[in-house]
Amino acid sequence: MRFVIFFALRSLAIISKKFSYNTFLINFIKLSIMFEQLEKNLFVFYSSNMGSNVYVLIGKIIALIDTSLKVNATELTDALHSIGIKESDVDLILHTHAHADHIGCTALFSKAEKRMHESDAKKVELHDARYTCSNLLNQNEYPKIDSYLKKDEIIEIKPFSLRVVYTPGHTQGSVCFYDENKRMLFSGDTLFEKACGRTDLPGGSEQQLVESLFNIQYLKFDTLLPGHGVVFKGDQQENIEAVLKTLQGKYY
Repeated sequence: MRFVIFFALRSLAIISKKFSYNTFLINFIKLSIMFEQLEKNLFVFYSSNMGSNVYVLIGKIIALIDTSLKVNATELTDALHSIGIKESDVDLILHTHAHADHIGCTALFSKAEKRMHESDAKKVELHDARYTCSNLLNQNEYPKIDSYLKKDEIIEIKPFSLRVVYTPGHTQGSVCFYDENKRMLFSGDTLFEKACGRTDLPGGSEQQLVESLFNIQYLKFDTLLPGHGVVFKGDQQENIEAVLKTLQGKYY
């Protein structure tokens, strides 16, 4: 089992040499299936089966950031029910990108507006199994995307105010969501603690990811809420610099 998880983690991310695989592994093992309240209006569902984290933002509307794999549907809905949220209560779903491990439960929320960057949304609309990695993850879920996320668009989910930050590299349509007032970045698979998303899948680009990380450096945030793994609070400049050093050493 340790080898299987270790292999899966190696396939997920490019990890900084300053951050050992063992530490990265321990963080994942600690999670299993867990639902955690991060602050009054913010929860995170940590998925099993290598599905994505699902962030639950509760304000004037209820929004989710990503929806994990379909195989995690029961655990996700049970977690939502535990805080009094039914599937029909969810108003908005924001996708960081189109990979199957981030969109698998989206269709469960039939009343929610579903949003994604156009570059990735068009691949979902085409049922592109290679691009979405549905072929690798044995999942054939292609939710209807209602509208496209735009670069620098502001999405109000009071008390959250999220700016769409376009960060291609992991995929062509990858985005992060930045809350300047709360100093938070929901980073999808663009950035983790001392690691970043892989770039060798369809639509990936090492050069674009490096450029995206340089752009993220200008954002002022203390809390990183990644697409997989634990929420990381700490020196984000140091974190990004470590990842950039690894990438530049690997590719340039």
